[in-house]
Amino acid sequence: MPTVLKMLLAERHLKSHPDFLAAYDRCAAQLDPPVPPGYGPAKAQYYQWLSGRMVGLPRDYHRRVLQQMFPGWTVERLFQMVDSPPGNTRSPELSTPVDGELEAFLGAEMITYGATLVYPVQRDNPAVVPENDMRGLLYVAALLQRHTDIRTDFRSDREAATRSDRPHLDFGLRCAQLFLRGVERPLFTVRTTLSTEGPGVECLELSDGTRYDSRGEHHIGIIARARPSPHLHPGGYRFLCAGLGPRGAAGAGWFLANHWSSLHQRAGDHEFVAIIGVWRYSDQTSALEKLLIGPPSVP
Repeated sequence: MPTVLKMLLAERHLKSHPDFLAAYDRCAAQLDPPVPPGYGPAKAQYYQWLSGRMVGLPRDYHRRVLQQMFPGWTVERLFQMVDSPPGNTRSPELSTPVDGELEAFLGAEMITYGATLVYPVQRDNPAVVPENDMRGLLYVAALLQRHTDIRTDFRSDREAATRSDRPHLDFGLRCAQLFLRGVERPLFTVRTTLSTEGPGVECLELSDGTRYDSRGEHHIGIIARARPSPHLHPGGYRFLCAGLGPRGAAGAGWFLANHWSSLHQRAGDHEFVAIIGVWRYSDQTSALEKLLIGPPSVP
């Protein structure tokens, strides 16, 4: 699996050594004192950074430039593998107390035991991760990295399936069944409808009968929170960020990372599903279209 750095660069469409150097030089010039152009990593070093096959972490000005390029991410975290084992991924000097409102929103178990961010992989090629789902994951990972000292780790849906009752943040429609496992009264289902144009089209149906699908330039994101085992784990939530259309999941991740507080204020400690409208040209066009709140869970 690649490093977190490689995933962040892919999200910014920086896929070559020259592209990376151009971005590196721009950030280096913003430092005080600035780092002159041409001090970026050589090509061989750059590919070592992407693969994680390095002896030690970058030092001196490289650290300063990388922290400028990726605010909120520690250098240690940038060079961990995407499926690295659980552990506190923040450096001690950046440790941040968890905001009380955010703690209530995420649940006590996630604060205590850490957050597992789950991404879907192709069944025939586990090395391939849908780019839209990964963008959504990175938005939420950045939120945790900036505002909390919660331990985070990344798992594929295959690995996470054996621990479906623990606090997870799942990304992508392929993780929906994993998310719904053990939920007594699901607030939504994902259905496949027949299409005259080829393969079936996925649509989202809420428990109140409302249906959503992605059409043209308007894509649909979904953010859901549930307690899969309220009797065994009353403080344990699971979250899902998924979507219909090319920007659905990424838009849902962006909305969750930037507007979780508004969801918390309206849903309190209830389970919920939020429908997010996303326009084709940007993840940041995300807006709440509907919030369906479930009844109180009985521990």
